[in-house]
Amino acid sequence: MKNLKLTGLVLFSIVLTTYSCRKDKSEVVEVDNSTISSTDNSSAENLFSDMKKVVEEAADDEGQSGKKAGYSFGACATVSTVPAWTNSTFPKVMEIDFGANNCAGSNGVNRRGKLVVTLTDHFRDSGSVLTVQPQNYFVNDIKVEGTKTITNNGYNASSNLSYNVNVSNAVITFTDNTTITWNSVRTTEWIAGDGTTLFTHGLAGICDDVYSVTGSGSGVNRNGLNYSVVITSPIIKQVCCRWLVSGSLDVLPQGFATRSVDYGGGNCDNKATVTINGNVYNISMW
Repeated sequence: MKNLKLTGLVLFSIVLTTYSCRKDKSEVVEVDNSTISSTDNSSAENLFSDMKKVVEEAADDEGQSGKKAGYSFGACATVSTVPAWTNSTFPKVMEIDFGANNCAGSNGVNRRGKLVVTLTDHFRDSGSVLTVQPQNYFVNDIKVEGTKTITNNGYNASSNLSYNVNVSNAVITFTDNTTITWNSVRTTEWIAGDGTTLFTHGLAGICDDVYSVTGSGSGVNRNGLNYSVVITSPIIKQVCCRWLVSGSLDVLPQGFATRSVDYGGGNCDNKATVTINGNVYNISMW
């Protein structure tokens, strides 16, 4: 198997482009060793995984962080809930406001704008639904739009909390003004750390949380090419790691060979590999 050690910049450049007078987007043609769909999908995976982490931390804390440590997603962020958590009435609307300027979290991620969350019940209660709407929301200067819905399925046969986590109508705009769209249907299993919270154990009560993710998705990459996604081995997300640490998925760009993405063996780093037609490419995640 040939191991082609290409940087993300070089990989992005492996695109054949024909130019006419108008230089339409339809004229961009990808060759069959391009990793753009895989890289774009990984960006979407990480950005919406990050959003889930923020929302779940605030919802699970229920306003108690002021009595102990601040939120891991940034001491400059403010969280308000109407009606307040002291009022037992649902639904509630929770706003996580990072402000107009970048607010740095404990893992170095900068966020600005708002996440508006509608909760039908307490986050850990079976049947509860959290609906997340970003408002002028940016992560490391990347704009993130769309709707994320988190539904609590209760405890599964492994005695782990399980959630349906769906993303619809996502649009991600990068700093160079290129965009991708993304949709996903996932099942997330909380496999470690659900016995601790920010309130009970401080930041350690967040960082011990680990999730296993299965499911599928689809999108349109920055060159306008449709693709679909199937998780082939559960993706593992450690809450206080910025990146996905293990697991694999297949990306199927329209008209091209399957791209098999492997997120590694558990190390917290931005490295992943993409296998196309037997060739292995090294990529860096957002």
